[in-house]
Amino acid sequence: MTGCGRREPIVTIDGPAGAGKSSAARELARRLGFRLLDTGAMYRGLAWAVQQAGIPPEDGAPLRDLLERTTVELAGDRVLVNGRDVTAEIRTPAIGELTSVLTALDPVRDKLTPLQRALAAAGGVVLEGRDTGSVVCPDADVKFYLDADIETRARRRRGELAARGVDVGLDRVREEVLRRDRQDMARSLAPLVRPPGAVLVDSTSLGPEAVLRRLLEEVERVRCCTPP
Repeated sequence: MTGCGRREPIVTIDGPAGAGKSSAARELARRLGFRLLDTGAMYRGLAWAVQQAGIPPEDGAPLRDLLERTTVELAGDRVLVNGRDVTAEIRTPAIGELTSVLTALDPVRDKLTPLQRALAAAGGVVLEGRDTGSVVCPDADVKFYLDADIETRARRRRGELAARGVDVGLDRVREEVLRRDRQDMARSLAPLVRPPGAVLVDSTSLGPEAVLRRLLEEVERVRCCTPP
């Protein structure tokens, strides 16, 4: 049996912005035939709902009421909030900043963490985010922590934004990435950390295929050692 009692493993990939988590997780899931669970996209979906409602991003009656009325679903690569496809709308710097604030609030975590655990429970899944191996699935069969130096991460993040038609200077992107790092690592609730037992993969000088090979090697090693 695996650590979570399943024949196909639960795989988590955590790390800061620009480390290459999203592309690595997506391709790893595709190669393995696993489901992909982008936990960050779920939080971004809630952030979009908060932004649309125009309520303050703080623990209080307005936020709790909104959370009760809001559903967030992943449908393949799409993110649905109350049935509406908001995939493109949640990938803006403003939503990213709001997401970082909301993820530090108990009611937000209380809504999404149990849902994420339930979605991962069947195994055969790759979870991507900032607390998947430390909070959501601490007993995951394979845990990774992807990282890279700040210049590499800033360039990648700027490229991601440019691909979506958002033109932001490198200096501004670098500062936004550093600010997000500080927020995510300093929060008391589910801070960004390298989970215990997570394999560190520094992607600074690695291309996407080299990163993927490293991830696949580790997952296949665990799969081969899993009793029938």
